[in-house]
Amino acid sequence: MENGDTSDATRLWALLSDLMEQTNQHRQFSAQLHSQANDIKTQAIHTQTGFVLRRFNLDKTKEEYDAELERMNASIAAENIALQNDNKQLNALIREYESTLETLMDQFRNRAHEVQEHELSLIRHFEAQLLGSEDLALNETLHASSSTSNALTQISQLLRQALRAMQGEEYEEQPVGEEYEEFLADTTAPGAENPEWDAVARADWALERECELARLEDENRMLRRLMGEQIEEVHDAELFPHGALDAAMGPVREGERGMAGEDGRMSAMPTLRAGRPPGPHMLGGPKGTVGPFGSYKRMRAGLSANMGM
Repeated sequence: MENGDTSDATRLWALLSDLMEQTNQHRQFSAQLHSQANDIKTQAIHTQTGFVLRRFNLDKTKEEYDAELERMNASIAAENIALQNDNKQLNALIREYESTLETLMDQFRNRAHEVQEHELSLIRHFEAQLLGSEDLALNETLHASSSTSNALTQISQLLRQALRAMQGEEYEEQPVGEEYEEFLADTTAPGAENPEWDAVARADWALERECELARLEDENRMLRRLMGEQIEEVHDAELFPHGALDAAMGPVREGERGMAGEDGRMSAMPTLRAGRPPGPHMLGGPKGTVGPFGSYKRMRAGLSANMGM
């Protein structure tokens, strides 16, 4: 057992000795490599600067110095030639790249222009269709409103004629409505050149219609006041002074005075109806003194003033 342990220890010691020798050799080899790397680095630096011979090679002869100098000049010239070739190739590559990029940009610009023109043409086409449909809808609306206005005009004329016939008044055709219908037919025709005048004519006709309605309402109100439905005797005395009605109507025969109403007031309508001659006639007195429903035009100013009070 002791001999075995001794042999193992001897073998282990021998292995350790070998490892130590190899480690020392590796250390020496690493130091040599490090020194060579430093020399190569220094030579590279000197090669880049170009001042090698005068400063570090003073121990060399003139022939060696000239030969080394020529070799250095030749290497520098060759390196310059290689750099010039590389520069030419790079310039050619740059020019080719620029030409290729210019070609691509031209194609891109042309394509973008075509796409933009196509989009603009589509926009113009759809805008034209929208404007056409809008114009058609406006024309249809205008035609419908014109037809409605014409129908309302005819209905209002028929109602006015019926009301005047019920009141015993002759109905006279109003040429304004006919002229308006003719003008409306001309302006609403498909070949009309100035459709804006149609709106002006309709506005004038509407204004005239409103004025006529206001006048009829005023006359109706005045007629009711004359018949004594909404006014007291004191108000009648203020509106019609004593003798004003007789002076406006002329002399009145006996038995033709107005009939008394339920409240004891007198109505002027029987007197007006009893004194008219047979045949075509106008209600009341001479033309210009009495309105279409027996309203006295000379008293309108006084009535309007009293109504405003």
